[in-house]
Amino acid sequence: MPISFDTTGLQQTGPTAWANPGSDDKIEVKTVEGQAFEPSWMHDLGALRRGFAGMYGEAGCLIELERYEIVGVPVIYQVVKVPHPALPAGQVFMAIYTLPKTPVYAQLIYAAAESGMTGIREATLMAQLGMPADWTRPHPFDPSLRTRLPYHRGDDPAFDRQFPDHPLSRARAWAGHIGRTMRIDPAFAAQANLG
Repeated sequence: MPISFDTTGLQQTGPTAWANPGSDDKIEVKTVEGQAFEPSWMHDLGALRRGFAGMYGEAGCLIELERYEIVGVPVIYQVVKVPHPALPAGQVFMAIYTLPKTPVYAQLIYAAAESGMTGIREATLMAQLGMPADWTRPHPFDPSLRTRLPYHRGDDPAFDRQFPDHPLSRARAWAGHIGRTMRIDPAFAAQANLG
């Protein structure tokens, strides 16, 4: 497996898949043949952010993206939201680590879905903030981009502490811990980096 991480408290559901029994959040390590994205984006953070925002725009919305390295391996960290595939309302929030190697790339994906009554975080914040006119904003990585789900103030990490059980907060909290503790298989790290 190209990526190993702390699985304490998780239930393994497949060779590279786990679930959190307390929340039913899903975790998966995937390896995919081909390129994760346009190689030239690796050298320009603005292009990387615009490119990923465009890639996720049809499916949902990219909320944040950062680029860094672990033992010389480039890592792209993304937070994304998409409509819940099995419910008429609600969203799934994903924290994704992408390791852009060639000829295959790897991803560690944490998916946390809304359940029960959805939209509570947004409704509560809109009430607290007095229905702000700038609730929905142009996408910060590409202001001309139109995404399936809106980019809005409620997704700001500053509100995660107020809503610790919300799936977006859970995804970010898990990603923060894993980002500090995950390990990359040396054989995978030795493969050529994209770009």
